[in-house]
Amino acid sequence: MPWARPGSDFTLLWSIKEKLRWIQQAPTPRGARWRITRFLNFAREAIADKALLAPVRKALNILERHADRVIRRWLSALTNARLEGMNSLFQGARSRARGYRNEGYFITMIYLIGSPVGSLLDQAKST
Repeated sequence: MPWARPGSDFTLLWSIKEKLRWIQQAPTPRGARWRITRFLNFAREAIADKALLAPVRKALNILERHADRVIRRWLSALTNARLEGMNSLFQGARSRARGYRNEGYFITMIYLIGSPVGSLLDQAKST
């Protein structure tokens, strides 16, 4: 980057982030595998022995161990979006209540929010 200081870790992290986006845009699983391999080589060389970037080194090791799972993204249309949506509802219930007296009450609220019982009750009211 013309505006960045040479050797800046910020510039390096930005470059690594852009390379991850490059992996995500791979058109095929084979292309993704190739890009992951190139990315790991690039990133390991770039961060080499920089102590401040130890968390990045740890993330690279995780990516290498789970590369097959990452590549499954190109083979499957399944996501965890529904689980993330449900989790946001549960977290919202917890914050609205500002805590529950015990775990039992919280678990009961999770069941009530996450089950179709609420929609059944709404349907009963409208009829």
